[in-house]
Amino acid sequence: MKSLQLNIKKKFTVYCTRVKCVDMNNKEPWLLASLYSGKVIILNLNNQEVLKTFNVSVKPVRSSKWIERKKWIVCGSDEGAIRVYNYNTQEKLKQFEAHPDFIRGLSVNPTLPYVLSCSDDLTIKLWDWEKGWKLAGVFEGHNSFVMQVAWNPKDQSQFASASLDDEVKIWSIGSKQARINLRGHTQGVNCVEWYKGKDKPFLISGSDDFSVRLWDYQNKSTVHTLTGHESNVNVVFFHPTLPLIVSGSEDGTVKIWHAINFKLEKSLDYGMGRCWSCSSTKGSTKIAIGFDKGIVYLKLGNEVPAISMDQNGKVIWAKHNEVQTTNLKQISEEELIDGEKLSLNIRDLGQTEIFPQKLTHSPNGRFVSVIGDGDYTIYTALAWRNKNFGSANQFVWSSEGNTYAIFDARNDSVKIFENWREHTTFEPPFRIKGIFGGALLGIKSDSFICFYDWDKCKIIRRIDVNAKNVIWSDNEQYVTIATDENVFYVLSYDQQLIHAVMEVGNLGSIEGVDEDGIESAFEPLYEFNIPIRGGKWVGDCFIFINNRTNSLCYSIGETIETVAHLPRPMYILGYLAKKNRIFLADKTLAICSYSIPLNVIEYQTAILRKDYEIAEKILPLISHDRLASISRFLESLGLTEMSLQITTDPTHKFELALKLGKVPLAEKVADETDNDLMWKRLSDIATNNGNWRLAIKSMWKIYDLNGLLLVYTCLSDRDGLEKLAKVAKEKEEMNIAFTCYYSLGEMDECLKLLCFGKRYAEATLLARTYIPSKVEETLQLWQNDLKKESKNEVKKKISESLASPKEYPNLFPNFDTSLQIENLLKKNNNNKSKVKKSTYYPKIQNTLSRNLIEEYKENPQQFVIEEEEEEEEEKILLMDFNNSEKENINENEMEKEKENENENENENENENEKEKEKEKENNSTIQQLDLAELEKQSEKSIKKQQEEEEEKKKDQEEDMIDFSNDPKVNDNKNSQKND
Repeated sequence: MKSLQLNIKKKFTVYCTRVKCVDMNNKEPWLLASLYSGKVIILNLNNQEVLKTFNVSVKPVRSSKWIERKKWIVCGSDEGAIRVYNYNTQEKLKQFEAHPDFIRGLSVNPTLPYVLSCSDDLTIKLWDWEKGWKLAGVFEGHNSFVMQVAWNPKDQSQFASASLDDEVKIWSIGSKQARINLRGHTQGVNCVEWYKGKDKPFLISGSDDFSVRLWDYQNKSTVHTLTGHESNVNVVFFHPTLPLIVSGSEDGTVKIWHAINFKLEKSLDYGMGRCWSCSSTKGSTKIAIGFDKGIVYLKLGNEVPAISMDQNGKVIWAKHNEVQTTNLKQISEEELIDGEKLSLNIRDLGQTEIFPQKLTHSPNGRFVSVIGDGDYTIYTALAWRNKNFGSANQFVWSSEGNTYAIFDARNDSVKIFENWREHTTFEPPFRIKGIFGGALLGIKSDSFICFYDWDKCKIIRRIDVNAKNVIWSDNEQYVTIATDENVFYVLSYDQQLIHAVMEVGNLGSIEGVDEDGIESAFEPLYEFNIPIRGGKWVGDCFIFINNRTNSLCYSIGETIETVAHLPRPMYILGYLAKKNRIFLADKTLAICSYSIPLNVIEYQTAILRKDYEIAEKILPLISHDRLASISRFLESLGLTEMSLQITTDPTHKFELALKLGKVPLAEKVADETDNDLMWKRLSDIATNNGNWRLAIKSMWKIYDLNGLLLVYTCLSDRDGLEKLAKVAKEKEEMNIAFTCYYSLGEMDECLKLLCFGKRYAEATLLARTYIPSKVEETLQLWQNDLKKESKNEVKKKISESLASPKEYPNLFPNFDTSLQIENLLKKNNNNKSKVKKSTYYPKIQNTLSRNLIEEYKENPQQFVIEEEEEEEEEKILLMDFNNSEKENINENEMEKEKENENENENENENENEKEKEKEKENNSTIQQLDLAELEKQSEKSIKKQQEEEEEKKKDQEEDMIDFSNDPKVNDNKNSQKND
């Protein structure tokens, strides 16, 4: 038997002090490492980052293991204690004295709640964590240190132990005595491991006699002894996926042996010191090795599983040398759930004479090629009978008949077989690095690939790319070439042209043909900067796995659609049109599927070909849940109108409607979904376009009170302001409510709001200006509020200094007149007048400049308050929220409305400028009404008051407010004040 074609790649090295034990997690990319320093670390194998560090002991920790189903780690140290931690929270859950001497090894039962520990005290102990880590058994019989224990993966009530008494013992948890003693090593045994396959009762051990022994424990005999190490062997194990035995020694080397012919395949020396431990996981080709100076992480071979599926759904795979099969067509539709592992009806098919590294069905599905160990064998797919065999490093099928090619690296040649007989041997004028099958035979070098016809081995075309994979479509019209530069190309292949050229025979006499082949044979279509992990053509659609994002995707033309993000690395098996599904497998041979309906692919292909009639016929056949993705596909092609008609996603429909300027449709979608973000977008768009009906509706939907205040004020909408004031008050938006009431002339409501907010000073000033009858009431509230803080002398003084019109009428000239005018205003209901536009200002300018107090004093009997009659204004269309018919304005009306509003924008801007100027004049007039009379009436008494104040002026305390100008503080409160 030949050597394995084994590619060993060092992934990384992590340097740390003396790693005594390593254990890889089966569920996460984590490595548990026990250090001689007494620490235990969790290392991320993806980025070499130390995720967690556990300070377990001040003495060495020689063993630590995952208990994945409990999210624990269990550690054994030299002081004889076992500690249990939650590896997520790092909480120590348990610590107990397990042995009086060093704990050399731990082993966790894969299904039962048991942990085995072995020690220098010559014993093995069994611990039950479901019973609070109770001691469930003690096993004695070794005469020296017990170095390692290991559970039997095929019988979980059985375990093996290795001891420095030169023996390997096999125990059962139901018996305290060893069932089997294996003797053969001449010195102490350091390690022991079970063979995980079902076909052989093997056990392997490593010893201080520098040897590795393979045992048949049923016959209690040595099957083979592996020699070659130059020091103690501390590590042995069977690789979980490859026919390999790995051993590590204190001589610093790791040796890899063929598990079938026991030939040494590789000897690795990384200069890391003594080797102490090694670990792998189920279904993986990667191993982690612990040395004196750190950790080395290796990849042996590749992780692509040996599995193949034919076009009818029959799947064949190999586990070691055992071959099994299943039929995916028999799975019911209810079982086919995206991403879910399939429950398969598996049947044993047979065995292979070589260790299979790759399985491939022939194009017609009748035969299966198996390649491995430098040999190939062809079997019938149904009965698994040997059809042909030979030596080869690579094997590929042609797309037609029973034609195939093999590559033999020893003589650097390619042999082509037809109907199981050698047809020709071909040696290209360059060094061969690999071959590819399909419509043409592809032969690659270091920097290019050449395609040849199968019959005459004539060159069709040379393409200057470093090809990693070549995938042909079933109709042979397209080919995908994946490269090592993380790029893949899609090319079209002119099959008819090639047939016509080949019939001529003499290619050199044809125009467009040179030493690189036929120039027009291939036409580059698309280039994608994506690394891919396998692919499959379905019609004009190329399905592939994006290796960068680990996602399942497909491309039609230049468009790439993502089907799903995969939970773990997977590989494409094939596509079943009747199931409308693509099937995938992972490295553990677990199979799952994802839905990619064929009618969706056909529809997208028709769209790309601009065959819209066919696309329209296919569309009704597509399931409703696929329409949203198709809509996005159409949008990516610029077919926005078609995308809008198809989409079922409200958010997408809303965006498309806005993109096409169909605001009424966007409004309808927003009504149906009641999405705040949609209404905010509509509010902004409507405001910019002057669509006040929609703007107001949108603002109410999202309670944009500030926006509503602006719009209602601009539109002089009294009803809107009243409604907004009530809502703002309910929502405690007092500034907005106050502004609304102020604009409405509702001074009583403004006063209530100020008092509600305990803004008594502002309330009193407002009352003095607009509602003098309320001054006494608000003043009393102000004084009471100041008196609440009795210890604050400043506020107490302020409270005493406040004068009321009732007690000190001399300080409030014309106050009685203002009360009489207030009553007249109430009778005329002028405080309920309409909210006026800024354009109305010129008509009431004279009214605003009137001095009402002077007019009333001159002739109270003939005093009247008149306003210029307001001309009938143009009515503004406001939203009637209860009338749905008004909301559904057609698109033409909306467009006309936009045009009319845009024409009026310039006029409104001019009016707004005039309004600002008049507002300034209005403010000055109001100030005159409130302050002018006060100034005139108080001038006469100013001199007298100043004289009295100078005579009665007293010194004020430091850091107090100067109240010298306040007559109320300085005068006797009970004295009568003169006018």
